[in-house]
Amino acid sequence: MPDNSRKFHEFALQTSLFKGRPDWYFCYLKAEKIAHVLVFIGASAGASAQENLDQVARRAGGLSSEIAHLAAGEVDVSVVLADALGLLSNVRFLVAQGGLSSQNGLLLVGEYEQLCERLVRGSNPSPLISGEDFSIPSLPQSQALLGGSLGFSLPQSDIKDRQAKGQSKGQDKRQNKGQTDRMSLILKLVREKKSLSIKEIAAVVKGCSEKTIQRELGALIERGLIKKVGERRWSLYQPA
Repeated sequence: MPDNSRKFHEFALQTSLFKGRPDWYFCYLKAEKIAHVLVFIGASAGASAQENLDQVARRAGGLSSEIAHLAAGEVDVSVVLADALGLLSNVRFLVAQGGLSSQNGLLLVGEYEQLCERLVRGSNPSPLISGEDFSIPSLPQSQALLGGSLGFSLPQSDIKDRQAKGQSKGQDKRQNKGQTDRMSLILKLVREKKSLSIKEIAAVVKGCSEKTIQRELGALIERGLIKKVGERRWSLYQPA
């Protein structure tokens, strides 16, 4: 993230609108990004679908402004939530009409679901979260597991001691490092490709089973770094 964007996020989170409410600021940014995506899809759609896509895109574009007015105390959260859910339904309707592909529809629905969850969470602001939730600090060379491309360091996983008595601490450290490196690689792949299945990840991450990869994905989901869309063999993993 460029320094000027990080500074603006820090500024925004200290304003009277979003101070103590990082979830609502997240929703503000998320609503804007979804609207941009809908405009982009509409621009390349056929004439029969373009009008409906444009209408939904215009509604989506107004949601970020509505969230700002929510933060200002001018609108009730239930009203904004209703509009967000309405947009989610609009996306599903576009898929049913054939104006939006099922894959794009699935992605957009997932984004709106995440927005709605954070919108409700923002109704109970937490004083424990600050601007650091949006900033991405520089890393020392020793911590740049992915050459600094991600801009943050993954915390160590909680690893149960599966080693028999008498094994050296050096072996434990190598196990921890291997797991951390693997999680970093998985996260990099998901962020680069935007949407991947376990089989697609396993084709790149060698030397471990799909069950191991699934366990690593679960840990990344718990930390809020990625999200799961779909169920069972249709599951896809995407950046949070």
